Amino acid sequence: MRDPREIDLLRRLLPVGRAIELAELLEETGIGFNELPVFIECLEECGFNFRRTEETIGLVKAPESLVPEMILAGLRTTTIGRDVLVFRETSSTNDRARQAGVGGAGEGLVIFAESQTGGRGTRGRQWVSTAGVGLWFSILLRTRIPAGQWPLLVQMAAVACAEAVEKQVGQSVRIKRPNDLMLGGGKLAGFLLETSNTWDFQVLGIGLNVRSAPVIDRYPTSAMEQFTQGPVSRSALAADLLNHFDDWYLKRPLTEVAAAFERRI
Repeated sequence: MRDPREIDLLRRLLPVGRAIELAELLEETGIGFNELPVFIECLEECGFNFRRTEETIGLVKAPESLVPEMILAGLRTTTIGRDVLVFRETSSTNDRARQAGVGGAGEGLVIFAESQTGGRGTRGRQWVSTAGVGLWFSILLRTRIPAGQWPLLVQMAAVACAEAVEKQVGQSVRIKRPNDLMLGGGKLAGFLLETSNTWDFQVLGIGLNVRSAPVIDRYPTSAMEQFTQGPVSRSALAADLLNHFDDWYLKRPLTEVAAAFERRI
């Protein structure tokens, strides 16, 4: 079981480059002075680097790979991301989320993979999921929204993703029906909702090109870093996207979701 104090510690040390008074940090997190080295060692094993003096501590480097701790530290959600898993490689994050749902996992579980060997889009199309270049993940939902309105879950995801991307690229992100996010004339992201009459849950899959986009004959694609001044932290972006989705999922009326989606068509 992950100690929540570890995530709180990391959250207070972010962003990279700042330093905080050691005594203040320990008081705010409830971590004992003798416990701190254990927490720091665990985070260093995940790829974080720290600079510590007798009075201060700061985060000097965060891992480029996706790590649950970094994503969790950026969350301010109520339900989405209550647990986060990251696989180096898997067939499909939707398959993993389906297995978790059948096993009784709670709503809000999010499963990421650095790469997928069997990622898929709508109509059974293959989704290229190269390691380290995008966000490939699935959210387990147990929604109270009536089944006839489940397509709104995809619309929520599309709008939330567009909002998170726009904060970094500085230009509008559009939507191409039924479920493609477009940037600079190319497909940036796609969404896949999978359901079954035998399930009491839904699986929402999201694929977002961040570092680069696959080259597909006669099918324009795009990636975020084609439109940014520097590299994008995929973990921070993942957290921000989940924050936006949680807001749309839990706090916005469904009519507002549909209207926000239509404005981006």
